[in-house]
Amino acid sequence: MKKTFSFPKNFKWGVATAAHQIEGNNIHSDWWHWEQTPGRVKNNERSGLACDHWARVNEDIQLMKNLHIKQYRFSVEWARIETAQGVWNEEALKHYKEELALLRAAGIEPMVTLHHFTLPFWVAELGGFEWHGFAEAFAKYTEVVYEAIGTQVIDWITFNEPMVLFAASYIAGVFPPQKKGSLQSLQVPMVNLLKAHAKAYQILHARAKQASVQARVGVAHHLRIFDPACAYHPLDLLMAKISEDFFNWTIPQALRTGQLQFYVPFLLSMNVSIPDLAGTQDYFGFNYYSRDFVKFSFRPPFFKIKVPATAPKNDLDWEIYPEGLNRLLLEIHDRYPDLSISITENGIADAKDSQRIKFLNDHLWQMAEAMKAGVPVEGYSHWSLLDNFEWNSGFSPRFGLYELDYVTMKRIARPSALVYAKIVVENQLLTGQETRS
Repeated sequence: MKKTFSFPKNFKWGVATAAHQIEGNNIHSDWWHWEQTPGRVKNNERSGLACDHWARVNEDIQLMKNLHIKQYRFSVEWARIETAQGVWNEEALKHYKEELALLRAAGIEPMVTLHHFTLPFWVAELGGFEWHGFAEAFAKYTEVVYEAIGTQVIDWITFNEPMVLFAASYIAGVFPPQKKGSLQSLQVPMVNLLKAHAKAYQILHARAKQASVQARVGVAHHLRIFDPACAYHPLDLLMAKISEDFFNWTIPQALRTGQLQFYVPFLLSMNVSIPDLAGTQDYFGFNYYSRDFVKFSFRPPFFKIKVPATAPKNDLDWEIYPEGLNRLLLEIHDRYPDLSISITENGIADAKDSQRIKFLNDHLWQMAEAMKAGVPVEGYSHWSLLDNFEWNSGFSPRFGLYELDYVTMKRIARPSALVYAKIVVENQLLTGQETRS
């Protein structure tokens, strides 16, 4: 007997993108400058035209209409809007205003991200997230963006995946500014980001109130499952727990309490009170992709990440673990029962589109099971609308519901796009539909 699950009538089916990954020619950003040095991006690729979305907004909104989606999560690009300190690009602001008008005309609700990994080069030159003036500069940027487009936007995301950003930028050294420090070195960037979020939150709400419109502000957290490599090894269990608490919950807890706190003897000590931060999360946004198995190590940082050889994987060798989405949804609701939840990214690198339909179906069923258990999930945004520039992995990972020919820039709907569109239109899941396109 086939099972069905019907979603609420107002469920926000969506897709997600990020400016630097799709727009092209983001020449005033730290990433653009950083990419120019060979060896930093796979195959020495550079973002270049990316998907040429800047010139193809109309075409890409039509792709969204073909999917019948209700919400589009995208980012505006600080480096385009403020090309030098205090120099505001009115043409860029006009472009985003026109894009929002086109989305609204298409019946698609925007979810706008203010920062998705990239900084203006001038901010990076002043120290980026380590610069003492970062929060004030971000606050001014937020004010300018709201003045241009704010009344057309209800759902805002201040920052995308802060912990991924900091781990890649300041620990692994694979994102600019390409530093390799200790976990303790993250404190200054984390504090400055949280100060910036707090200021942006207050600005967005104050300006929305003045305009007599609604605003909801959150963060797109990246949450992972951290399981011990050996379920019976006490040190593996300990390090998995520490990894989960630090990576998944440090920032959400700071947004709740106003305190950036974390303590592990001999490894990490943070205890900073941040003004106006407490209670600055109106909904819980998060991105989910995979699981890590954590093994204790005697060398700093005292753990290693393992992926079982037999585990199903995507093209980037990330484990495909749909059950993790259910586990995290239940955990979020347990920790923050007063917040609605939006899945702001979920997707798979799958160039052949041989796994995406099953991936999509399996993850949506895990989401449905959580909703049946009372978890208030309000929306799901698939990553991504189309193939794009995947940061230091370059153009080879293919996350798109639409395949992109990077020579002609032609967009081609994959079979998985047709399946997703069917789910959106019917607003329900049916067992067995993963085999049909």
